[in-house]
Amino acid sequence: MGVTGGHPVADSTNRDAGALLDELLTSLLDDFEHWFQRGEELLKACPDAVMPREDRQRMELRLQDGKKALAATRALVAASTEPMAVSMEVLNPWHGLVTEVWALAAKLGSSRSRQAPS
Repeated sequence: MGVTGGHPVADSTNRDAGALLDELLTSLLDDFEHWFQRGEELLKACPDAVMPREDRQRMELRLQDGKKALAATRALVAASTEPMAVSMEVLNPWHGLVTEVWALAAKLGSSRSRQAPS
């Protein structure tokens, strides 16, 4: 292990890597939280013609479950004394849900543009 400026290089690098990991994870979780919240807002404004009521209810439940999972993940990260990552096994369903939110936003936008007077 080398020494730079009186500090062991490996220790400094590990701290820097841990801080970067924490920042990236926080940003990623914030993004998921934003899109889950946005999805709930879109569902409230979504007419039956764009998405049937039953489908909206199912999606709303999945968004609520996603928000609970995010809160649990944040609690685990906050309780840890070491930097943490989140597995792709956990992230993939969240990403799929965000993709559904984007698709809903596109459908709503398309629906509104068809209804707008020319």
